[in-house]
Amino acid sequence: MAINALQLVHEQREKQVEESLQAYQQAQKALFEQRNQLQNLHQYRRQYTAQLSDKGSQGLTVSTLSKYQQFIVQIDQGLTNQQSAIVKFEYAVREAKRKWTDSQVACKAMGLLLDKKALEKTKLADKKEQQLLDEFSTFQFFQKKNKNI
Repeated sequence: MAINALQLVHEQREKQVEESLQAYQQAQKALFEQRNQLQNLHQYRRQYTAQLSDKGSQGLTVSTLSKYQQFIVQIDQGLTNQQSAIVKFEYAVREAKRKWTDSQVACKAMGLLLDKKALEKTKLADKKEQQLLDEFSTFQFFQKKNKNI
């Protein structure tokens, strides 16, 4: 494979690394936002429960108590849903990180292959140059020898 083709593939690998890093960062950001939302729900539940407790000490009707309890059940369901969502977002972060890491490995391997090919090319050029120098030296040696004869 020509070095130019390898360079093209390497550039594509570098682009994949950048894209997968961006996807990983976006997944982390989304997970952070989901965790914040869960914390907000927990805080809201605590506030609502405290409000129920305050009103309960003053006396509540059965109807009002039932409404508070139903709303707390809805908040609890929201918490459960949010926790399930976080599990999915955590999985997405792990997958994005794995893809980013895999793309880094592929890019580095392509870079090493490019370096190896460049080294081979340099060695071949050095060898050709040395052969030319050897031939030139041999030619000069025989020319001097022929002049001396």
